[in-house]
Amino acid sequence: MRSFLLLLSCIGLGFGLAKFDHDRRFSGVENLMGSDKGVSTQSDSDAIRSTVEKLAAQKNGKITVVNGAELDFGMMMKGTKRSHKFIFKNVGQADAKIWFKASTCKCTVGKFTEATLKPDEETEVELEWKGENASDEFSQTATIGSNCPSQEEIKLVIRGRIGQAYTFDPPSSNLGDLLSMDENEVKFRIYSFQESPLNLGGGQVKDSVLSKKIRFETSDEVVLKPGEIPDMADARRYVDCKVKLMQGLPAGPINLELQISRRNDTAGPEEEFLFYNIRARIVTPIRVIAGDDYNETRNILTMGSSKSSQGLKKSFMLSIRTEDFQGDPNVRVGKVVPEQLKATIGTPKVSATQRIYPILLEIPPGSDPVEFDGTFSKDFGKIIIETDMETSPTIPMYLKFRVTED
Repeated sequence: MRSFLLLLSCIGLGFGLAKFDHDRRFSGVENLMGSDKGVSTQSDSDAIRSTVEKLAAQKNGKITVVNGAELDFGMMMKGTKRSHKFIFKNVGQADAKIWFKASTCKCTVGKFTEATLKPDEETEVELEWKGENASDEFSQTATIGSNCPSQEEIKLVIRGRIGQAYTFDPPSSNLGDLLSMDENEVKFRIYSFQESPLNLGGGQVKDSVLSKKIRFETSDEVVLKPGEIPDMADARRYVDCKVKLMQGLPAGPINLELQISRRNDTAGPEEEFLFYNIRARIVTPIRVIAGDDYNETRNILTMGSSKSSQGLKKSFMLSIRTEDFQGDPNVRVGKVVPEQLKATIGTPKVSATQRIYPILLEIPPGSDPVEFDGTFSKDFGKIIIETDMETSPTIPMYLKFRVTED
């Protein structure tokens, strides 16, 4: 009998402990489902309810890409460039801020950096990309940041295929030395392997000075029969092109990336761009005399180095033959970089055959330390000498020097 009572007591105690543990573990779940039983006090319940109501009533911005965050451009051609404008709109109830975060190597964002959009306001984010190599699966992305809840990042995707549709003959042009007093021409042909017309537009270069000295012309398109030109058996049409290099190009090497526009009928109003490279070295009637410190091929003058307290000086001369220009060429300094660099043109020595101008470049003693080592194109000082000679209006020279602290 005593053993039986002990057994009943153990069973009752076990049941009680199990129920206690069950209630403890599931009280939180009931609270999450809306029950107040798991909340220790009425004040706790009111605080939770108030927080939930505040979150529900809070207004936030919300971004949508009106024309879609992904673009399949279909087919574009190797060596061409495309762009697309994604339209961002704030469809939320509060201001939304967006900004550029990152992009893959072959995709660049145009002028967009950041924007704050009021409700219902829109802005454009333009992506540009270039088809450098033929590929059946071309894909690039750009990431736009946002301060909208659950939209910390908005990824823009462009994808498509890169095909070989055009070729240049010759592939590029290296003209060697050209006299600035002469007008020169560059001729090349563009072959198309597509049935659709080329629809070429204008040609231009980005350099504002060189663009005034270049003229681009094209002939009418010629339609080919298959195999008509054995070396280009698959070509369907071609256009002959001509670039005129006018008189007065600045002295020194030029590297022109001629951008030729093409209207793509399959891409709506958007244009493609073809690129043709032209290299040459422009030789002027003006000769720079500076010994071994002057690299005539690249127009680079090495000035040397010194301490700030000592300053730095470098002299050279310009020679102009009288048969190239009869009167006074009015040689003058147009621009110097950096601003602490001083340039002085002395009185010319005139003979029957030439005029020789002495020129002094100087960094005055006590100037701030400065270094232009020529590692990259922006790491040069520069002086531009101007004249009244139509064939040589400017003579740019790039400078290497270093002024250090004492």
